[in-house]
Amino acid sequence: MATRESLPVAIVAESDDETRLLIKSLLEFLGFAVVEAHDGQEAFESAVSYQPDLILIELKLPVVTGFNAIRRIKKISDLNNVPIIAMSSRAAKTNEHLALAAGCSAHVAKPIEF
Repeated sequence: MATRESLPVAIVAESDDETRLLIKSLLEFLGFAVVEAHDGQEAFESAVSYQPDLILIELKLPVVTGFNAIRRIKKISDLNNVPIIAMSSRAAKTNEHLALAAGCSAHVAKPIEF
C-alpha cells in the first residue's frame, strides 16, 4: 500500500467481498490508497490507525454495526472532520436519515451504480 504522504487514504468497510473489491478498485482508480475492513471493529481500528481522508462504511456490518463504528469514530477529535459515506440497501430508506444523524456526510444506496 502507498504511504500516507503519497496518496489520500480511504477506508472501505464492507462485509461483502465482491462489493468491497469493486469499491476498492474504483477508489484506487481515483487515486486513493485503500484500507479494507470486513466489520465495524476493523473499520474503527483502521480509522484510528490510518487517520483516513475518507471512509465508506456499510451500516449492517458484523461484530460492531456501521452505526456504532461511525459514532465511535466521530467521538475522536482527530477524526471528527473525516467525511464518512454510509452504504445500505435501497430498501432501507430510513437508514439515510439515521446515517446522517449519526454523523455521516452522505448516504449511498446499494447496489451502488458506478
